Amino acid sequence: VIGQAAGRKAESFQGLLRRLSSAANRRQSDLFARLTALDRLRETLGYVETLKRGYAVVRGDGAVVTDVKSATTATALEIEFADGRLNLGGRSARKPRNRKTEQGSLF
Repeated sequence: VIGQAAGRKAESFQGLLRRLSSAANRRQSDLFARLTALDRLRETLGYVETLKRGYAVVRGDGAVVTDVKSATTATALEIEFADGRLNLGGRSARKPRNRKTEQGSLF
C-alpha cells in the first residue's frame, strides 16, 4: 500500500514537472519573440534608419544644429547622410565616432 502511494506521488510529480517545463519553455519562447520585435522597432526608430529614408543630421562645431541661427554662427558644419559625412566651412569640430554607438537627434 505504501509502495503504491509512493508510485502515484512519483507519477504525479513527473506530470507536474513536465507541465512546468513546458510552461517555462513557452514563456521563454514568448519573451524571445517579444525581445526580437522590440529590437526591430528600435532599429526602425533609430536615426540611422531615418538617414536611409533621405534625411540628414546637421552638426555645427560638434553639436547638433536645430535652427538657422546656430547654423549661421557655427564655424564649421558637418552634414551626415546615410552613406557618410560632408564637412562644410572648415574642419569638423570633433573627431568622427563609431556610427553604431552614436545617437544623433532629429529634433
